[in-house]
Amino acid sequence: MDTSLWSQFNETAILNCYPRCNKTIVRCPLTNKLLQGPVVIKTDAGPGRLAKEATSWEFRERMHSRGLIIMLGLPNGTSATQEMDQGYTDFKQESKKSTLRAASIKLAARNAAQN
Repeated sequence: MDTSLWSQFNETAILNCYPRCNKTIVRCPLTNKLLQGPVVIKTDAGPGRLAKEATSWEFRERMHSRGLIIMLGLPNGTSATQEMDQGYTDFKQESKKSTLRAASIKLAARNAAQN
């Protein structure tokens, strides 16, 4: 998908599907139900959505002012794998710490047994 098609898709299809899309949240004063609010789209940063392009930044700012927040993820990634990668980062660090702790305890016990 190229840049112009991506822009056109968001401006015509997405914004038309969410007519109450707004930058700020508006609630009913009586029922506190959501009347208007932002819509978040998470997409990969593939061709046409690259953050390096100046037109992409301008387009994303224009969409944000209309209430459509576009979040860029990893290139060629799905939303599921992107979320899992983010969650796995913390797990991997803690798992490495735990492995090092366990290995040093076993090494210390082995050294103590040999002496």
